Amino acid sequence: MYDNRFGDQSYLDWLALNPYEGLAQRVRVLAGTAAVLDDLHSGRRTGVPVAHGDVKPATVVVRPDGSSSPADLGELWTVDGSLVAARSTPYAAPELFLPGALTSPDADRYAFVATVVHAVLGTPPPVHPPGPGPRAGIDLFRLAEQLRAHPLSAAFPAFQHRLLNALSAAPSGRVHTLTTWLDALLNDLAPPMFATTGTLPLAPGAHPPPTETLPPWSPPATAARSGGSQTLTWVLAGVAALVALALVAGGAWYLIQRPGSPADPNLLVAPTPTASAAPTPSPSPSPSTDDLTAARAFLSGTWEGTYRCRQGLTGMKLVLFVVDDHEVEATFEFFPVKSNPNVPRGSFVVEGSYTATGFTLQPGHWIKRPGDYVMVGLEASFSPRAGQSIRGEVADAGCDDFSLTKSSTDTRRPPV
Repeated sequence: MYDNRFGDQSYLDWLALNPYEGLAQRVRVLAGTAAVLDDLHSGRRTGVPVAHGDVKPATVVVRPDGSSSPADLGELWTVDGSLVAARSTPYAAPELFLPGALTSPDADRYAFVATVVHAVLGTPPPVHPPGPGPRAGIDLFRLAEQLRAHPLSAAFPAFQHRLLNALSAAPSGRVHTLTTWLDALLNDLAPPMFATTGTLPLAPGAHPPPTETLPPWSPPATAARSGGSQTLTWVLAGVAALVALALVAGGAWYLIQRPGSPADPNLLVAPTPTASAAPTPSPSPSPSTDDLTAARAFLSGTWEGTYRCRQGLTGMKLVLFVVDDHEVEATFEFFPVKSNPNVPRGSFVVEGSYTATGFTLQPGHWIKRPGDYVMVGLEASFSPRAGQSIRGEVADAGCDDFSLTKSSTDTRRPPV
C-alpha cells in the first residue's frame, strides 16, 4: 500500500503524459499494483482479507522507475461487514450498485480489470445508464465493439476476450490471482497472425451464451443495408463482372491471335497457372480451443511422483486446479520415500499459467512448512496425447527434474 503521492504521478497522469506508449508497457506498469492487491486480498499479512475499495487509474501511483502501487491516502477497509462501499462508476463492479452493497476483494479485481481497459482505450470504460440491477456497470457489448476497433487492441483478439471474460464473470468466478492473470494478458500480446480489424479468429475461452444476463460480445449480426447502399453494391458487382468479362475476352483473343511460337525470343508467354499457384489458406491460430480444452482436462486432477533436491529423492503430490483458460493453481505436497525416509512432510501453494503444451508454476504461500525448507517452482512440457504423465524441471539451483503420473481426476482449489 502506498500513501505518499508527493514526487510521483498517478497512473491516470502517466497515461496522459505517455500517449504513444505501447500496449504491453501500459499493461506491464500495473504489475506492481496487481502484486500489492493480491497480497491485500490474501490476508496473509493481516489475518483477514483486505479490500482497497476504489481501484482506478487515479488511485494508482507510478514511480519514476516505472513501478506502481495502489494508493488512496487511507481509504482502505477490511472486509468485516462494517464498511460503506466506495464506488467510482466506470470501475465499480455491478454488485456494488445494489442496495446495501459492500466492497470486497472480488470487486477490487473487477476494478483492476476495468483499469486495464482504461489503459487500452485511453478513456474510462463505457457504462450502462445509472440504475440498480444486473445491467449496472460496464456495458460489455459496447466495450467489445470499442476493443475490436481500437488501433492498440484490434489485432489481439485473445487479449480482448480475456478482458471481456474477466468482466463478465460472477464475483466468485473472477480472476483469483491478478499477477498471474496479468502475465497471461501480456502473453496474449504476442505478434498476431491477423494484423487487421476485419474478421478476427475467436480466442479460446468461456464466452457467455446469449441467454446470460450480460450481453454476448460476438460480432453483431450485419444490419440490413439501406436502398442506396444496396444499389451501390449492385453497381460495383456489375462493374466487376464487366471487367472480368473483358479479361476473359482479351485472353481468348490473345490465344487466337498470338504470333510466332513460344520459341520466339521477342514473345513473352506467361506460364500456365498450376494448382500450386493457387493462394494457400491462412494457417489457423494456435493454440486452438480444442488444444486448450484437452490441456485443461489433462491437467485437472491429482498427480503423484518424485523429485530430487538437496535433501535427495522426495515424494510429491500435485493437486492441479485449472482456474481459467490460462491460469492454474496447485497444492504441492512433499513427503519421504522408502529410499529416503528422513524427509519431513510439508505443503505449499503454487500458482502460474499453462498453454496447450506446458505450464510454469511459481511459489505462492506455505500451508505447512517444516523447519527452514523453501518453496520451489515447476516448469514442464507435456502432450495430452502422449499418456497420463508429466516430466519437467524444479525451478531451483539445488534441484533437478521431477516426474509425475496422474492418479485421479480429483481436484480442489488450494487454500488461501
